[in-house]
Amino acid sequence: MKIEDALKIAQAMGLGLITTEHIDFDFPGDDLYEFDAADYFALYRKYRETNHFLLGVEIGMQAQTALQSGEFIKKSPFDMVIVSQHIIEGCDIYFPEYYQGKCKNEAYGIYLQTIADMLTAHPFGDVLGHIDYICRKAPYEDKQLRYDEFPSHIDKIWQTALANDIIPEVNTRRFADKEAVSSLTSIYTRYHNMGGRYATIGSDAHTADAVGYKLEEASCFLKNCGLIPVYFKNRQPVSML
Repeated sequence: MKIEDALKIAQAMGLGLITTEHIDFDFPGDDLYEFDAADYFALYRKYRETNHFLLGVEIGMQAQTALQSGEFIKKSPFDMVIVSQHIIEGCDIYFPEYYQGKCKNEAYGIYLQTIADMLTAHPFGDVLGHIDYICRKAPYEDKQLRYDEFPSHIDKIWQTALANDIIPEVNTRRFADKEAVSSLTSIYTRYHNMGGRYATIGSDAHTADAVGYKLEEASCFLKNCGLIPVYFKNRQPVSML
């Protein structure tokens, strides 16, 4: 999307906006998820100064790129750093290859364990993005991620996130699915019960019309889970209340 279009919609809705351009070094296949940070800030800094607009980044977590990602973060004054899991066993879990020969329990278990391991390797993050990302394209009849099916895995993720001062994102991409929201409630309530206080809300908007998607519903969701919605500015949390 064009930044002007995104800002126009956000301003009409009375919202601020944070872009989180995607870096995923050593991404498999022909897709390239990389950008030059200096160019990024040169292009968009002027909007940051005048438009309730902040500049963040989303870092894809892989063991072999953790040091490179950490060095990338040090070089630029990002407002918010999301760390997220897209690649497992060298496969983009958005596509069918990862799931071949795996039942849901195995595929989801490996995914969740990898997130916990990678959070330890990426302690520079502010936010863990979309814990339920795997549900988007998993080929199983029941795609939902439920706490009672993976309690030890999810506890390990939250334990590791809390130890590294990384808070979860509530990603609204799947908020039209009431069953998805219900399943996520116990996961985020567990985070609160383990000592978590805050979470961010992201609409994962790849087109301008998705800016602010289900924001009010997500705010109510967090309140019901005992969590306070925040955003980040200069790498520091700011309450949205």
